[in-house]
Amino acid sequence: MHFSLVTGARLKAVVALIVAGFLAGCTTAAQRQYQAISTNTQDAAAKLMACGIEVYNSPEYAPLRRHVPLRTTDFTLEQLSDPAKATSEEIAIIKATHPRLQQCGQSALEQIAQTTPTIVPIALALIDKSENSLVDLLQRKQSWGDHVRRVKTAYTEASEQYTQESQRIVSGLERSHEAELARRQAALNALAQWAQTQQVINAMNRPIVTNCAGMGSMVNCVSR
Repeated sequence: MHFSLVTGARLKAVVALIVAGFLAGCTTAAQRQYQAISTNTQDAAAKLMACGIEVYNSPEYAPLRRHVPLRTTDFTLEQLSDPAKATSEEIAIIKATHPRLQQCGQSALEQIAQTTPTIVPIALALIDKSENSLVDLLQRKQSWGDHVRRVKTAYTEASEQYTQESQRIVSGLERSHEAELARRQAALNALAQWAQTQQVINAMNRPIVTNCAGMGSMVNCVSR
């Protein structure tokens, strides 16, 4: 079927169908990606917290709770200034529970990497600093206070880097979102122009019908 032969009714149907296609995908790819990132990150964080809580609240971990809080934002002054070094019992507990905490972090990293792989290096650097501090604690090169201060500093630095990277990701998505909206608008404008042109073509191609009526020697013709 040639476009020039599309009737007015069919033209409206074609335009309506195309517009419906645009509206059906009203969310942009950037919006869908943002939602996927948000959902995945929240889920990974919730699983990491649940995993950490399980270890932290376990009976075997109990002797260490006075030295470290559940959240790195909850260090007390007593913990930050604790001059005590790890005892043999505490070292044994750390070695026994650490693999479980490592698995918690590894699972979270693998999940986050699915949607925001650029966040992973920040997390790995944080883990590396925390592990180095833990090794110094186990080797009694530093006190509990020294350890928690190093960990607190590492988390603060990682948090700042995470915020910067998150802003960069969001800015990129915003640019992508605006670009897609602009492409959609351009396509809709082109569609509207095509529909207007097609209406003119249809009007030009419409057959002319002439009706003539005679009365005596006179003939009156009307074309439409």
